[in-house]
Amino acid sequence: MMFRRFLPAAALLMLPAMAMAADQQPAAAAQTEAGKPNPTAPLAHTPRDPEPEQVEAHIKALHDELGITKKQEALWAPFAQDMRDNGQRLHDAIEDRRGKLPTLNAVENMQSYAELVVERAHDMQTLNTAFASLYDSFSKKQRKHADTLFREGDSEHTAAQQAKAAEAQGSTATPAQ
Repeated sequence: MMFRRFLPAAALLMLPAMAMAADQQPAAAAQTEAGKPNPTAPLAHTPRDPEPEQVEAHIKALHDELGITKKQEALWAPFAQDMRDNGQRLHDAIEDRRGKLPTLNAVENMQSYAELVVERAHDMQTLNTAFASLYDSFSKKQRKHADTLFREGDSEHTAAQQAKAAEAQGSTATPAQ
């Protein structure tokens, strides 16, 4: 019984470490000045930084997938612009973090990451507000499709993150002798 109470708390405490392990820096960033791999570099977690072309491709794909009508374009435009703005803010924040990372101590590193997460959360709230208006304009068929699309997107994202974490675990594990 005690284990059942302990498990959720332990899982909650492990989330930051799991998030840090889930999305590692590119291999080039894991090199020390001497050119040797730095085994702790993956712990300096920074979220993925999509290219502007990827953001635009995502916006277009989502527009097409949701079947946005001419009447809905006026509501779609602010949502799409929020995605662009959020992508640019994320890019700028990641570049700023990467520039400072080599000089940050562990506490400053964690604080920098926390600030990045808070900024992302704020951006998601803004994006959600714009999407809510658009969603309200959807037909029943569009709503059902959007619900399925977003649900599956979360599942795919979770699966991808779990695969990355498993790959990271596999690459850091030493073979048994």
